[in-house]
Amino acid sequence: MNRSALANLLNSVINTILILVAFVTPLLFLPFTTEFFEAPKLIFLSIAVGLMLILWVLSWVVQGKVLITRTPLDIPFLLLLVVMIVSTFFSEVKFVSILGNFPRLHGSVVSWVLYILLYFAAVSNIKDDRQVRNLLYALLSSALAVSIVSVLSYFNYYLPLAFTKSPNFTPTGNSASTTALLVLLLPITIISIIRPNKFLPSSIGIVLALVFGLTIGLLGSLTIQLGAILALVLGLLVYKPDLKTTLPALLIPVVVTILAVAVSFMPMGNRPNPLMDKRVNYPREIQLPFSTSWKISASAFRDNPFIGTGPSTYLYNFTRYKPVEFNSTPYWTARFDSAFNEYLQILGTLGILGLLAFLLFSLNILNLAFSGFKQRSDILAVTLSISSILFILLLLVHTSSLVLIVAMLLLLAAFMHVNKYKSQKVEEFTIGIKAQKLTENFNTNTIVAGDILPLIIFALLIIGLFYSAWNGVNLVRADMLHRQALNAASTRGLDTYNSLVEAEKLAPLNDLYRIDLAQTNFALANSIAVSKAPNEASPGGYLTDQDKVNIRTLLSQAIQEGRAAVTLNPRNAANWEVLGSIYRNISGVAENALQFSLDSYGRAVANDPLNPLLRLSVGGVYYSVRNYDLAVRFFTDTVNLKPDYANGWYNLSVALRDKGDLQSAQAAAERVLSILQTNTESADYQTAAKYLEDLKSRIATGSAQSSQVTAPAAAGEGALQGDNLPNVLDLPEPDNIATPPAVKR
Repeated sequence: MNRSALANLLNSVINTILILVAFVTPLLFLPFTTEFFEAPKLIFLSIAVGLMLILWVLSWVVQGKVLITRTPLDIPFLLLLVVMIVSTFFSEVKFVSILGNFPRLHGSVVSWVLYILLYFAAVSNIKDDRQVRNLLYALLSSALAVSIVSVLSYFNYYLPLAFTKSPNFTPTGNSASTTALLVLLLPITIISIIRPNKFLPSSIGIVLALVFGLTIGLLGSLTIQLGAILALVLGLLVYKPDLKTTLPALLIPVVVTILAVAVSFMPMGNRPNPLMDKRVNYPREIQLPFSTSWKISASAFRDNPFIGTGPSTYLYNFTRYKPVEFNSTPYWTARFDSAFNEYLQILGTLGILGLLAFLLFSLNILNLAFSGFKQRSDILAVTLSISSILFILLLLVHTSSLVLIVAMLLLLAAFMHVNKYKSQKVEEFTIGIKAQKLTENFNTNTIVAGDILPLIIFALLIIGLFYSAWNGVNLVRADMLHRQALNAASTRGLDTYNSLVEAEKLAPLNDLYRIDLAQTNFALANSIAVSKAPNEASPGGYLTDQDKVNIRTLLSQAIQEGRAAVTLNPRNAANWEVLGSIYRNISGVAENALQFSLDSYGRAVANDPLNPLLRLSVGGVYYSVRNYDLAVRFFTDTVNLKPDYANGWYNLSVALRDKGDLQSAQAAAERVLSILQTNTESADYQTAAKYLEDLKSRIATGSAQSSQVTAPAAAGEGALQGDNLPNVLDLPEPDNIATPPAVKR
């Protein structure tokens, strides 16, 4: 086989892999990793990109030259990657920036390296229109399968897997990603109906547009639905449909979709409306409001203006910078790891340099798209131009996803091929290092043909891929072990422990595994205490000396792993919160545990300063040791942060009562009832009403009798808090206790 034939064969294999990436990526999900959707897709993408790189560079060796397609997106991509690497170097949590905020991987440096390599491999190896068509067919086929599965799940027809039995199940991972993918591909179907062509028959276009439209209409958010309408409008602006043929064909999917959506909003009197019930009860993803997201990203930009806080660190920006009005929203207990849109995400995590690089990328895409509209005779050019514009608009109303980015990069690679012979902006070029002396003793038919650079690159690539694969396999094995641990958590505690220990050995820098292992150690120690706890028959309990040794060992490991987690990721408020909870719940068997608990909670508050629940926990610790002054202070912080939080007012009232301030306690208790008055039949309302009656009786009679009602926030979660337990662990006095400042009303 001559060099030209071998190069063509390698190119064919690369394009086959590209087709597999296009078809498999949106559909792939597996129950073997911590997260079922994003992780399997990224693992598959890593393997596919690695194989393509090997074949691509091998084709350079065969041809004796490095052959790359240069496009307007090269510089923006490389600038974005440079900013990511620099930002990661200065990030407080480098492991998170490199590999992602587990189990979320999209947005990390590794994910973007894969995306960019995928783009370069695709754009340099798509050589003819047939390859473009096959790539688009693969994307359309995958999107059709995703749509069908998603709509069936919407109507409670599930795949035969336990974790898929949810009305919002979709193979991409979430309905926003699914519907965004469909909007991206919708122009291909619309234009194929308006302008019949050889690429996609009109009948198939009608079916695809109908399925895509129904999926977007039923599952999509309002912004996604507006994107679908824009796709239709742009298609009609470019090509006017024939009133007798193409317009009636186009009206079929449009009218059916509009009717389905309209019916889902229409009550039917006394008769049930299944579509309306589905729409009302459908569990949609919660998106961070723009105003909140803007304040968070602007605050992160203020403190880290040039390179941001690092890729994949938006969660920590959220907890540190969220405004107090966020506590008035229905999802105030949630911690968001993504902004309102991609541009605010990049502003907060990559700073102004990252935003400028991404804006350059976006502007170049728009420039190409508008130039593509001029090629009205080329259906693919116009179609891909509309998809490119929709992609930018989607990033303005949502953050990106792995599926959306991969699909768009493949479409952009196809777009570059379409423009290759019509624009000077897309061209092939070669680079090389001549090595005439090296090739003097070789036959002219040998692989080395006067250029040693491809061989050098191939050798470096193999070394780099081997190193990446070695570490990647360990990370994947660790993640699979973590999944095994989670599966066994409810029934087989020892299996959970062993799996987490092995996962930690394979990925020692992952704070998620360590914090889970800390909680597992505590749970095992607590289970021993529960089984041997003191009771009426045995006031001293049944703890043997070996039980005490086992508890001591497990608690020591729990504390060690918890401390390791906060050392690896000091910006994660949840890690500090877990460590504080562990210390708090072992106060009965560990000297100075409560001081360490207060310190850990204080550091959690430092990273999540406007979180009412953290302040409530601190107040509960102080209440448990009868320090009512500080308990009142932190319970007051809680209600100042969230004035409509009934539980906060109830705890404050109890603490004020026990402090002796009965009048203030009554005012707080009345506030509880006013918050709960929307449901006077609830158990919480009845409990609060009974408590207020008792409080009024005390005020009327001047009674100082003790009450069995204590602050709920002071209650523990385990059996290792009791005063009658033997001490099994001695902790040193903490050097200082991190005490957060009070919240102003």
